[in-house]
Amino acid sequence: MPATARKWAERFQRFAEVECRGLSPLYETVSLAIARDSEMLDWIAGLIETRADPTLLFAAVHYVLLSGVDGVGLAAFYPNLADVPAPTERAYPAFRTLVDRERERLESLLTTRGTQTNEVNRCCYLLPAFVLAAKQAAKPLWIIDVGASAGLNLLFDRYAYDYGNGLRAGDATSSVKLRTQLRGNPELAPWPAIAGRVGLDLHPIDVEDEMRTRWLEACTWPEHVDRFRNLRAAIALARRVKPRVVEGNAIDGLRTLVDGADRDAMAVIVNTNVLQYFPPEECERYGRRLADLASRRELIWIANEHPFFLERAGFTTSTGKTNAHSALPLAMTHFVEGERRERLLANVGPHARWLEWLA
Repeated sequence: MPATARKWAERFQRFAEVECRGLSPLYETVSLAIARDSEMLDWIAGLIETRADPTLLFAAVHYVLLSGVDGVGLAAFYPNLADVPAPTERAYPAFRTLVDRERERLESLLTTRGTQTNEVNRCCYLLPAFVLAAKQAAKPLWIIDVGASAGLNLLFDRYAYDYGNGLRAGDATSSVKLRTQLRGNPELAPWPAIAGRVGLDLHPIDVEDEMRTRWLEACTWPEHVDRFRNLRAAIALARRVKPRVVEGNAIDGLRTLVDGADRDAMAVIVNTNVLQYFPPEECERYGRRLADLASRRELIWIANEHPFFLERAGFTTSTGKTNAHSALPLAMTHFVEGERRERLLANVGPHARWLEWLA
């Protein structure tokens, strides 16, 4: 087996055992089968650059199914596409057959797309963070979401929240119903006044573009049925409300958006699971840009990122023992009067399925 194919075999094995186990039995089963399929590995190695993630292949196949192309019965194994999904252990032959039949379509996706998400369940921790930011600022917030994708998290105040144990917040009539298991006691009221909101993304998604929004759906794992339904509901809501998302580099585009924020409002810069896509030196540039902008006006930075990237961007408070596969820290930095006031707000589980509030 060529070295690159062998490397992909190791990646799919690790992906199955570390990232899929307990979260996606379907992707775990298929990943383990791919790791032993030399022909598939050779095909993948010839298409996808080595720094890509196995999720790219799964997103491409999911996209094909969401487009109505099947013919081999693969959709029957997807819990978000089948009322009673077929047993996972029998999925790989259908998966392999679909890949063989749709190679041209899949090759186009694999060579032109990257995985992209807009996880609205992250609003479960953004809401108490915004409540705290508004309390500290004593003024309305001007939210700037860096890496906003389709801008769905900008609509956080239009969603319903269930924190468990009877604790609810938000619009109970909303079609977007977010859930998390909460430990701790964050403040969920009063809701912050919002003076403005805007997203920034290198490749923003127009919610009116069905092919682009379908790709967002395809990047959701099939067992995560609630996530899939909430994403669809949030997209439908965004088509009515139209959140503003501008195209631009996270570093260079930030200055214009901060300068455009109302001076009577608190500029709140948010990034969630974005810095992992930056080269280390770009994380450092991002941190320097935040400090530069803070020298010109008071602002708050809220970030849910891996500790390595938080540190690179200038957050110095210890985040404890967290990692990308179990929990990530939620951090806040208040830049005021030449000082950095850092706080570790919470630990957050994958896709915000649970939230340990620390602040």
